[in-house]
Amino acid sequence: MIDFLRESDWSWQAVHRWSILYTLLYSLVLFLAGVAFLCWLFRARANAYAISPGVSHTYPAAFMVLGWSIPLVNLFVPKGIVDDIRATSRPGGLPPGSDLLRIRPSGQVRAWWLTWLAWWGAEITSTAVADTDAKALKTALLVADIVLAFAAALLAARVVMTITGLQEAARARARSGSAPPLGEPAPPGADDPVSYLGLVSLVVRDYDEAIAFYVGSLGLELLEDRLQDDGSRWVTVRPRGARETAVLLARAVTPVQEARVGDQVGGRVGLFLHTDDFVRDYGRMKAAGVAFEELPRQEFYGTVAAFQDLYGNRWNLLQSNASAVPG
Repeated sequence: MIDFLRESDWSWQAVHRWSILYTLLYSLVLFLAGVAFLCWLFRARANAYAISPGVSHTYPAAFMVLGWSIPLVNLFVPKGIVDDIRATSRPGGLPPGSDLLRIRPSGQVRAWWLTWLAWWGAEITSTAVADTDAKALKTALLVADIVLAFAAALLAARVVMTITGLQEAARARARSGSAPPLGEPAPPGADDPVSYLGLVSLVVRDYDEAIAFYVGSLGLELLEDRLQDDGSRWVTVRPRGARETAVLLARAVTPVQEARVGDQVGGRVGLFLHTDDFVRDYGRMKAAGVAFEELPRQEFYGTVAAFQDLYGNRWNLLQSNASAVPG
């Protein structure tokens, strides 16, 4: 090994030796990561059953292990298991008897799984050409193997974080009890036919990742998460303690809507999150990873700081003065 490190030329022999070392270390890391992922998967599935009791998952528990090793089955079953866990981890749960096959699969899970399959293909191809003299191809496959492995690992971590965030939000919801219904509007007067603003729509890319951010990071309260007949979901959130206006998280379904995700008001601050304790909520949100654009500042109407949500929409965290509000 010492002699190898002293070699000054980047020869194929050096590449081969490094590949052996990489393979040994990589195999160990892959094994440990696989064990950790399976442990998390079993726990996440148990949590999902508790969140959505009465909803049958597509595949039995035995496939959580066997599904990775049976040829052909391992091309789709593990993804289906993760999709089911994510769908049934929504705070509030799914109604008993819900058909998981009717729920649109997660794009986040799909991206992870396609990257995993691509890495797997690179591994198989590398094995097939191991005894050939195609040095350039071997090097290219080694690089592809490393890149795809890291990409799949990062995407898997994102999936784990999203599902864990959903389950934490569900646990918090269960501890606090069911969210109260939206406040009833005051009886309209003759000259006041509209008494309050009930919902504001916010276009999102994915229901679950939006819930994980707005509930898990911003600390909003999940009011409703209902599956509708067309396969879409009715998802509403609002600040804890609020009684009237809530935000409807509407998944983009057309190219025009997708283009508006993160830019519904042309780059302006479009949403104002009021607080009665700016220091408390600013610190909590910073700790949760919310991206603030600036340090808190004092304006005539109160203390304010702009931040961005996970899509880039601009918000203000605001503690108003008693005598003035922004116009």
